[in-house]
Amino acid sequence: YNQQVAKEEPSPKFQWEFACTLACSPRYADVREAVELLEELVEVGFRRVDCLHHLILANLKIGQYAKAKDNADVWLHLEPDNGVARMMYSVVVERASHDGWIAWCGFALLATGLITAWLRRK
Repeated sequence: YNQQVAKEEPSPKFQWEFACTLACSPRYADVREAVELLEELVEVGFRRVDCLHHLILANLKIGQYAKAKDNADVWLHLEPDNGVARMMYSVVVERASHDGWIAWCGFALLATGLITAWLRRK
């Protein structure tokens, strides 16, 4: 892929295949690069629905819930009767609320611990 980029603009199909491969990587940097490539493909209109699907999954993988929700909104707008799009939207909203709830619980426990430690010092 990098050789094609250095020579000329890579074909959208090749960019799509490379982005899908990167999205499967366990490395954050690879998934982030996949997100950038998929965003480019969505902008030019190449396999928009497929790109949105993989973009949602990649954004979820790296914790970018707001971007995943935005992409799910676009997909639902393009295909409001698509069951997969509706399911993905539900997954994004559930995952964001679940992780948000866990973060708030963690913050509350930390705050409680700090207040308790501060009160014991007195």
